[in-house]
Amino acid sequence: MPTPIGHSLTSLGIIQAAEEYSAGRMVFFLTVGLLPDVDLLLDKFPVLKKAGFYHQGLTHTFLAALVFSALVYIFTQNIRLAALSLLIYSIHIFLDLFMVDHNPPIGFRPFYPFWNKLLNFPFIPPTDKSSIEGILSGQSFRAILWETSFFTYIYITILGVKAWIGKRD
Repeated sequence: MPTPIGHSLTSLGIIQAAEEYSAGRMVFFLTVGLLPDVDLLLDKFPVLKKAGFYHQGLTHTFLAALVFSALVYIFTQNIRLAALSLLIYSIHIFLDLFMVDHNPPIGFRPFYPFWNKLLNFPFIPPTDKSSIEGILSGQSFRAILWETSFFTYIYITILGVKAWIGKRD
């Protein structure tokens, strides 16, 4: 996703569908939905970049999702919390496959270390994060508008399906 909006709306949809309404759980799951992008902080640590760590590296693998959800289970002994963490983290990785990537290497390796192929299916409009002017540009605005519209639609669809299922019971 070009911005945290899509990941957050997707996490909210899953939270709603799973009926996890407590404030603490919502904050936790929203954080999980953004957690793979913690590697964006690598720009602040040139030593790590030189060592081969980069955005959409190890934190953008399904193995990282499994490890994180296992840690959630170990610390909470709550299988539902761990399973929802795995789902939300994995969906972040899946959604990032569809963003336009201009920075080498193009794509990322979601199945690393089991399969080393770079994957990228550019579909979602890119944003310009190179400067404040770029972030405030028309290109970025269109991407954010597209992302917000698309994921708001998905979120509302999840709520509608949930309400429809509730009426049938």
